[in-house]
Amino acid sequence: MAEMNAAPPQLDRRHWMLAVAAGMASFLDSGAIISVGLGLALWKKSFGLDVWTVGVLGSTLTLFIAVGALTGGRIADLIGRGRMFSATILLYAAAALAVTFAPSAGVLVAGVIVIGIAAGADLPTSIAVLSERAPAGAEGRLVAFTHVMWTAGVVFATSMGFAVSTLDTFGIRLIFATLALLAVATFFFRAFYPSFRQLEAEADARHAAEGVDPFHALPLRTLFRDRSSAVMITLTALFYLFFTLVANTFGSFKTYFLVTVGDTSQTFATALSFVTTLIGLVGTIVFTRIADTKWRSRFFAAGVVVFTACQLLIAVTGGVVLPLMIVALVLYNIGFPFVGEALYKIWTQESFPVNARATVQGATMAIARFIAAAFALVTPALIDWSPSGLYFLLTVFALASGFVGMVIIRRVQKTPGEAAAASPALAIPVAGDAR
Repeated sequence: MAEMNAAPPQLDRRHWMLAVAAGMASFLDSGAIISVGLGLALWKKSFGLDVWTVGVLGSTLTLFIAVGALTGGRIADLIGRGRMFSATILLYAAAALAVTFAPSAGVLVAGVIVIGIAAGADLPTSIAVLSERAPAGAEGRLVAFTHVMWTAGVVFATSMGFAVSTLDTFGIRLIFATLALLAVATFFFRAFYPSFRQLEAEADARHAAEGVDPFHALPLRTLFRDRSSAVMITLTALFYLFFTLVANTFGSFKTYFLVTVGDTSQTFATALSFVTTLIGLVGTIVFTRIADTKWRSRFFAAGVVVFTACQLLIAVTGGVVLPLMIVALVLYNIGFPFVGEALYKIWTQESFPVNARATVQGATMAIARFIAAAFALVTPALIDWSPSGLYFLLTVFALASGFVGMVIIRRVQKTPGEAAAASPALAIPVAGDAR
């Protein structure tokens, strides 16, 4: 994307606080994905579920994250990203409480569905809010920080999973109760922190000076009329699709795989996940520091090799050799910060106008999550049929995401912010506040 030589602009405390508030969407998204994954083996036993019902439960969250992203991103661009930024998080809290107190599998699935809708709607909205209020040339660092929050959500959920692993399904209920409390706290933070209003006013003034109305939402059909935008939508959608097929399988079924294939205990599986995920957290922090520099592209190729090697190692061993499974988990957490969702978020924010980013990211995210949900539906059956076959397939997906990512890196040479404004067809004159 950008081979940036100039010193990036300085960010103050307000920007980083906004990054935390926006990043809570990613934190709660990953927290829910991991927590559902932690609960699958326990819910299977508690409710007497077969492998296909487990597949439905495992895929439901991903499916409805896709629904939420597709509808929520567009609604945010239409009615105001700031409004959606505060509202969606409350829906997440209510759904997490439903999962906490679910008396049956039916209520459990319903709660997971609503969590997915809320989390999906919040993800593109929060990233768009953050990027449009960031100083020019600093979007990469702030958007990348949301992936630090995503990884922190994984660490949080796995650490809680380990702490309550001896409590059976009651422990999973405690995790979802905690997610609900965090969602409520995030709502108050987003809605009432005074500096966020200041950043919004500054962003409005900056857009007005540039002659752009950020509240005039661009539909996807307008973007597809512009060849450059259409190609970038397609490429980012493909990149995120292949990466998500791998990452979602790891996030949703890692504990289930370790327990059912590796024959480990729930406690050991969650402990292993927690320790190896700390490596991923360090990696995402490193990526945040290089997100606005030439190094983010240079780290990509090496990350693809490591990320792919992880899938291949599990495929060759079948996941039954515990020391090699540990090596694979370490490789996964070394590679994913530099090859996946953080880059997808940055490329989306840098490549499209401010009044289309939530729409584009919501649509491309929805495509990936819809297909990942369908894949998750059959994943338990694939594990039951052939663990090696599943991970050979994931190896292909990892290679495909790396190839598409290299195409994106080679294609886009402009500095951040220029790509979105490069096409006259996408220039939107100021037409008043449509909020």
